[in-house]
This record gives sequence, C-alpha cells and structure tokens, in this order.
Amino acid sequence: MQNGASLLEAAEVLTNDNFNILKQKLQDMQTRQEQAMQQQQQAEAEQAQQIQQMQNEMREQELMLEEAKMDLERYKIDADNQTKIAVAEISTYRGTEEKDINANGIPDPAEMYDIAMQQQKIRSEEFVKDREMKYKKNIEDKKIELEKEKMKHEMEL
Repeated sequence: MQNGASLLEAAEVLTNDNFNILKQKLQDMQTRQEQAMQQQQQAEAEQAQQIQQMQNEMREQELMLEEAKMDLERYKIDADNQTKIAVAEISTYRGTEEKDINANGIPDPAEMYDIAMQQQKIRSEEFVKDREMKYKKNIEDKKIELEKEKMKHEMEL
C-alpha cells in the first residue's frame, strides 16, 4: 500500500495462494507505479519548460522596453539639440527681422524658422518609421519563433 496499491489489491495478495497470480499482481502494481512516476516526471519537465519560456518572454519584453526607453531618450536629446540650434540660428538674426535678402517678400528669419520646422518634422517622421519597423520586425521574429516551437513540439509528439 505504501507503493500505491489499493486495499483490494493488498487483500488479494494476502489471500491468494497461487504464486504466479501473486507475481502477476505485484508486477502489475509495479508497472502502474512506474507509469505514474513517469507521468509525474513528464509533467514536471513540461512545467519547468513553460516556466523557462515565460521567463525568457519576460526578459525579452524587458529588453524591448529598455530599448524603447533608450530610443525615446535619444529622440528627446536630438530634438533638444535641434531646438537649441534653431534658437541659436534665429538669435543670430535678431534685429534683422525685417531684412529680406532674396527679396521674395518673406523675412529671412521666418524662412529659416519654417525650414527648421520642416526638418524637425522630417526627423520626427523618420524616428516614428524607424520604431515601427523595429516593432514589426520584432513581431515577425516572435511569430517565426512560435512557429519553430510549434514544429518542435509536433516533432516531439
């Protein structure tokens, strides 16, 4: 009974005089016990694999978040630097607000500001496109990895 046998099986073993039947009963009990142990080990291995996979996914998400933070920080620094450059360029022309060297009817500092704003807009759009491409690539990589895992599990089965 300590090895997983039921009371009925214990009673059969104790009351049976035929050694062949006793031997067969004991062998059946041992086989069931080995199968139960094997199933338990397999379940534990699957659980450990799932835990490992979840930990890997969490690490990957943390890395993606850290990368996104770094990209955002770089973007902020670049935007601040561009703003400082634009302010410096505009301050260079302080007092010349009404000058129009190319005689197109628009004061030159206003034209410079418009150009600077257009450049900033282009940089912002490039940054957004770059981030979108990275995220799409990451998603595609995950899909491929999931397909590989599915194929691996199917092969194991």
